[in-house]
Amino acid sequence: MALERPARRMTLRQQLTHAEKCSRDIIEHLSGTLLPNIADMRDLSRPNRRRSHYPTMVSILNSMKRLQATAAEAHDDLEYLQEQLMEIREHARRERVSRK
Repeated sequence: MALERPARRMTLRQQLTHAEKCSRDIIEHLSGTLLPNIADMRDLSRPNRRRSHYPTMVSILNSMKRLQATAAEAHDDLEYLQEQLMEIREHARRERVSRK
């Protein structure tokens, strides 16, 4: 989701469009990657297991590592979006002040 040019050089409309694309990417990441990893971890940790009655510790550990990595990616994406939204807010404030 990196920009090809700094956010300060973008217009407000371009910043809003970029933030919207980032939010769509985050939604896609959460629904396409994070939720399936959560479901996989839940299936392994429930008493009534479909796959096997006693999953191996390796499978649980691998599932936990995948879940942590996916959650860390989602956290990084959310931090990036938060920075973009703060930049948009600052840009809008500067525009409002300059128009008065």
